[in-house]
Amino acid sequence: MSEFEEVPDGVDLRRGEADLAAATRQLRAVPPPAASVEIADRVLTRALAAPRRSVMVRAVPPHDHLRVSSNVIATVLRARLDADLRGAAVRRVLLDVDTDEHLTAVTVDLVVQYGTAIADLGAEVRALSRTVLDDTLGPATPGGEVPVSVTHAHVSDVTVGDPQLVDPADET
Repeated sequence: MSEFEEVPDGVDLRRGEADLAAATRQLRAVPPPAASVEIADRVLTRALAAPRRSVMVRAVPPHDHLRVSSNVIATVLRARLDADLRGAAVRRVLLDVDTDEHLTAVTVDLVVQYGTAIADLGAEVRALSRTVLDDTLGPATPGGEVPVSVTHAHVSDVTVGDPQLVDPADET
């Protein structure tokens, strides 16, 4: 992301990030106990409660008075791609937002199952992403330029199994 807004008063971003880092270090320092699922749930709860930096993205005219959080856009995009793609899973979504709050680029990192046609997958990712962005920010005005283009579908890993089951903790 290009620019971050100020963290609102009362939100201690450093504490949330520090708590998450401490929990991660503690979990990696010991072998998994029998209750690892319970511990994982606590870490997930802490991670979801930790403040995340976000920028506001301006919707498409005539709704340009509306702003949507970059975290919301990335979450909706990830959910749609993971639900609709076969032989691939989203590793991460990166949004570039300019200083005028316009979304200028989207990068989607994918984990792809071996044997998947990557060119076809890229086209599908671009089409689904365009649909999500139109639904979230609004479609371009008739006859107008498309305000956002999905510029990159990057394969960051290949697996022989189901890409949706790849353990994110194994990804470095």
